[in-house]
Amino acid sequence: MTRQGAIEAIAAWREGGCEYASIVDGVPRPWPPKPFELIVAEAKQRNVELLSLTNRDHVESIIAAIIAYVERSLIASQATAELRKSGSFVARGGST
Repeated sequence: MTRQGAIEAIAAWREGGCEYASIVDGVPRPWPPKPFELIVAEAKQRNVELLSLTNRDHVESIIAAIIAYVERSLIASQATAELRKSGSFVARGGST
């Protein structure tokens, strides 16, 4: 199910005109449509790999990163819920 969602996300990026993505701090990010030279320059400046949405290997890497991101998010959400249940959740601002 998560894999299908990742594939659908990439398809939506393509439909929006995106041709490239990068994985920044473990989070897949599509590059907005703009000239290739600008994307390459910005990717170099940010020191991130540029992945093509038309390259099968790159797409598989992006799918794997989306799945890992979703799993990390679910684990963090579950941990927060467990802390809230136990009453030891500290709200923003430092109060419980």
